[in-house]
Amino acid sequence: MFEKLTNPEERGQVGIGTLIVFIAMVLVAAIAAGVLISTAGQLQAQGEATGEDSQSQVSDTVTVVHSVGETDSNNTVTQLNLTVMRSPGASAIQLEEATIHYTSSSTSDTLVSSASGGTAPHFSVSNPVLTESGEESVITIDLTQTEFSGTATLEEGEEAELNIIDQSGATTVFVAQPPDGITADDNYVPV
Repeated sequence: MFEKLTNPEERGQVGIGTLIVFIAMVLVAAIAAGVLISTAGQLQAQGEATGEDSQSQVSDTVTVVHSVGETDSNNTVTQLNLTVMRSPGASAIQLEEATIHYTSSSTSDTLVSSASGGTAPHFSVSNPVLTESGEESVITIDLTQTEFSGTATLEEGEEAELNIIDQSGATTVFVAQPPDGITADDNYVPV
């Protein structure tokens, strides 16, 4: 069963070959383990970042607590005033970095803060940063701006959808719809 070695030098050569193969296997295993540990660390960091981004997009929204439309002599809403506050659990929201997608039956535009300048339709805010719970800001949108691509003013019963997107990418959807029966005496109507 076992071969008897007559030359003792042959036995040492077999042992060195086995040792070299063993060392090579240990090195390959160590490199593979290093790659796996590195990849696991990167995946964990990426997973945490994705989780934080997802959480901020869900929780860092604004809530529209009150909305009023200003009317003109033609019973048309020419300005929207939206009172907003941070949603529960939201971190600080910078309204001057927000954008608003305004869509009605006659126009679809993206509004930016008046503080950012430019030629796009804009909105203004009374309080640019909401940091405290219960803190409010009024977003004012002049619907008669010439920068709109179409007619943005709202007749009674007509509706417009506003998507308020803050700096984290969180979106709040608000639908403005002036009530039927606006009279010449109405300067402000709920929307």
